[in-house]
Amino acid sequence: MNLESLFRKAESAGFLDGGSRFLQQRIQGVLGSSGAGPVLRGSWLGHPVHPVLVSLPIGAWVGATVFDLAFRDHVGARRLIGLGLLATPPTLVTGWADWAERDTRQRRVGLIHAEANAIGITAMFASYLRRRHGSDARAVVTSTAGLLAIGIGGALGGHLTYAMGAGVDGVREGPGPDTLITPVG
Repeated sequence: MNLESLFRKAESAGFLDGGSRFLQQRIQGVLGSSGAGPVLRGSWLGHPVHPVLVSLPIGAWVGATVFDLAFRDHVGARRLIGLGLLATPPTLVTGWADWAERDTRQRRVGLIHAEANAIGITAMFASYLRRRHGSDARAVVTSTAGLLAIGIGGALGGHLTYAMGAGVDGVREGPGPDTLITPVG
């Protein structure tokens, strides 16, 4: 079985639909009543914010793995894991805001994407806590496993965007793509 067939199975995970609809309605209700939905989805940027924000935790956690395995600098790795954890809340909020606007198949994949990332984030948090009192092999293994889970989540996120077209329909509010904006000055 190849990755493409696994991704297609995720698209067909109909058992997620009941919980998905419930969660979608709650998120849309909160974002609709607060007016934060368009901002969190990137109306001010012209494209979704979530893909931009994911680069910070992922980059920090890849860097932590390099610090652990190549440099044996566990203090630096702990700091990078902490940075990634600090960057996680806005990344999650923007991801859920995007997810709530997706169709049924996209929401299925999105839920599995979120679960893989939740496993990775939990592992990173556990590794961070272990490292507060010095590092050991279990802390390194835990963060490395967390990065693997994040990688699986990222692959699902890539499938969601590039194969399924989630978020590529645009969030622009304002000038269209053919509008020339001239610099001032």
